[in-house]
Amino acid sequence: MATAAYISKPDVTLNMLPRGGETGIEDHRILMVGQLTSAGSASAGLYQDVPRNNADINAAFGARSHAALIARAVRKVNKYTEMDAILLDDASGTAATSSLIWAGTATAAGTVYLDVVSSTDHAYKLDIEIGDDEAAVTAKLLALLALDTTSPFTGAKSTVTATDDTMTFTAANDGTFANKWLIRLRGTMPAGITCTLTGWSGGATDPSLTSIFDSVANIRYQTIIWPGTYTTSTLQTWIDARKNVDNDVKDGVAFYWFDDTFSNVKSEALARNSSEIVILHNETLSTATYKGPHIPEAPDVIAAQMAATRALRFEPNVSITNYVTSIEPLDQFGGIHTAALPYFNTRFPFLEQPVRGAGLTLAEQAELRGAGVAVIGANELNNAIIAGTIVTTYQNDDAGNDDDSWQFLNWRDTHSVVREYFHANIKKKFAQYRMSTGEAVPGYAIATEGLVRAYAIKLYEQLAKKAITVDSRDAVKKFRDDMVVTAVPAERKFDCYFDVPVLSQAEKFLGSVRFNFGVTTS
Repeated sequence: MATAAYISKPDVTLNMLPRGGETGIEDHRILMVGQLTSAGSASAGLYQDVPRNNADINAAFGARSHAALIARAVRKVNKYTEMDAILLDDASGTAATSSLIWAGTATAAGTVYLDVVSSTDHAYKLDIEIGDDEAAVTAKLLALLALDTTSPFTGAKSTVTATDDTMTFTAANDGTFANKWLIRLRGTMPAGITCTLTGWSGGATDPSLTSIFDSVANIRYQTIIWPGTYTTSTLQTWIDARKNVDNDVKDGVAFYWFDDTFSNVKSEALARNSSEIVILHNETLSTATYKGPHIPEAPDVIAAQMAATRALRFEPNVSITNYVTSIEPLDQFGGIHTAALPYFNTRFPFLEQPVRGAGLTLAEQAELRGAGVAVIGANELNNAIIAGTIVTTYQNDDAGNDDDSWQFLNWRDTHSVVREYFHANIKKKFAQYRMSTGEAVPGYAIATEGLVRAYAIKLYEQLAKKAITVDSRDAVKKFRDDMVVTAVPAERKFDCYFDVPVLSQAEKFLGSVRFNFGVTTS
């Protein structure tokens, strides 16, 4: 049956169009790199969308694996940001080990804590009673280890004599990363019994890094977590090439904790000289009761928590109060405005305090900062872990001239946000426009030099209200006056140059204070 015809006047056709307006920057993504074990269901290669909870992480990567250690550290801080992982199989190398020797028989009671890898997650409380010998204390420790199913190591009694027991801890993965782990004894050993620690060592042969980034060539990651003992030149080759690409935005920043001597850390930063790499450090300790990184945590975990915090700051409308020191209301929630908010004094609530009085001096911290190394450590009262000035490793241009353009991570982040905001919105605004060197005809999509300039000023003013660019009439005038927009119709392009005044950070206040005796009368 034919559809009945009808008369409908007047003719009205109303097309549905997009709402329009400006778009924000791309959603933040994290990329982590780590080794898995056969206990997990995942296979080597790119693993997309790392779970938000520990149970699923452990099931996928293996609860004791290096990869699970890093992923849990991220999710402890940040359950919001999407994270992918490049998972690696062990390379048939050697697993690092550490050990301790109990000897004697306790003639007094007492409690001590043994921290292996992490004072936060793998601390074992040993209640030693009068009459406990090395075998009794070893048995207590073995019982505690059996309850810890996520430790990235295993522990076993390895040597027994009539007077002492040796406990050996073995990393669950082969490779060098565990050589930088912690072993620490806290408290006072009861009289009659002793404990001798041997630090982690012997881990050898990291996984092959050949073509490691092939699977993520087309994916943007703003934050990357890299194991500090892996070859860092491989990371740099990949990440530096993503800083400026044609018709896209692919830049990101990589974080790793480099645990080495003061001079070697400086040399590492100089060798990198990259605006896309942040090296974290503080003094390594080696005493009778403490062997390992300054902060009693696995170095890759410290880097992961720094990276997770940075990513969380970029999550729109997510609370970041636990990590920032600012008390201004709009700074309590994430968004692009945090690009300009200082990183110094960022809190790390899931890291334990270092040994009081240990750590780099203020002069050493300043020297490292000048060399492109960021320091994380205790506050003045030793009751919180906070970030110092977070710098990139960028020191000089290709010709060797000193250049501080991206010395500070906030400067680099702010620059990146401005570039991406302009890039994304110019692509959206001018998705299908004609070009003219004359006037635009109302009602038609025609791009002119004047329209492009006016739109760039609009974007600048929007960023100013997000605390990214300088908000003043003089700053807008300077931006407008310095802007260059030239139409080249024969090549179907606009040549554009934008010189953008951005916010910096209030880190130093220098001055003098004098005194007087107030108003006096004769």
